Amino acid sequence: MKAESTLMAFFRRLGMDRIAWSLRRLHCPVGKNDLVLEVGSGGNPYWRANVLCDAYLETSERHFEPLIQDRPMVLAFTEDLPFKDDSFDFVIASHVLEHSTDPERFLSEIQRVGRAGYIEVPDAFFERLANYSFHRLEITDRDNALIIRKKSAYIQDADLYELCGRKTGRFIYNWVNRNPFEFHVRFYWSRATGGIKYKIVNPDYVFDWTPLGKEKNTPRPSLMARFKTICLHMFRSLLSQKGRNRRIRVEDFLWCPQCRCSRLETTAVEITCADCRAEFPVHQGGVADFTRTK
Repeated sequence: MKAESTLMAFFRRLGMDRIAWSLRRLHCPVGKNDLVLEVGSGGNPYWRANVLCDAYLETSERHFEPLIQDRPMVLAFTEDLPFKDDSFDFVIASHVLEHSTDPERFLSEIQRVGRAGYIEVPDAFFERLANYSFHRLEITDRDNALIIRKKSAYIQDADLYELCGRKTGRFIYNWVNRNPFEFHVRFYWSRATGGIKYKIVNPDYVFDWTPLGKEKNTPRPSLMARFKTICLHMFRSLLSQKGRNRRIRVEDFLWCPQCRCSRLETTAVEITCADCRAEFPVHQGGVADFTRTK
């Protein structure tokens, strides 16, 4: 599976990694007719995703960035997806696995509903330096496999954190921005080649800490930030399969996440399982919410 587009490779050869990195979101190695799901899609979904899935309408974990709902969408946790087996040809999971408290189930679910996919996360070394308060996992790749460690606290190494913050903390993000490929894991997988190979270093660890919350802070964006947002919206609109996405009936791919029954009764305000009678609310805009029952 091709990991980089021709344009990405061109800019990398020129040493312009920051431009190549920004272009990665335009690269999705799938066919025109393939059906693509993105989990944890948030406020900046990949243009090629046909169906979106996120766990929250609003959350501080994406810095309260507005959720994009410009194509078929459901609310669900990746560890408990409401989709039938083999519903999708490709599953994108960009910057979401590191938030999971159950990586085994997360990886099992995306392989159950999809035949291939892409995972992107901060590399474990970057995670150790940055200490993201909402991230539960440190992840790196080795020998075409993911190596996963459950974090025992949001700051894993207090000594490193103190030393880094005291002398070099203000340089870290500039360092990362200049070398984004080295500080992130980009992992393609396919069921045809054995699926997702991974190892959890401490599988028996049970999380006993709570991520730090953040107050909602929505400062007025700069002119440049607003310009970038407008450009991103235009690119997404031009490149996405808008016509096809409008014709997708997401209910055709759903089953009840509680009993796996595919006979669902849908109204404008709720979805009811015909078997276990579990009821799931439907929000404004027709977004079904499988994160909770009514």
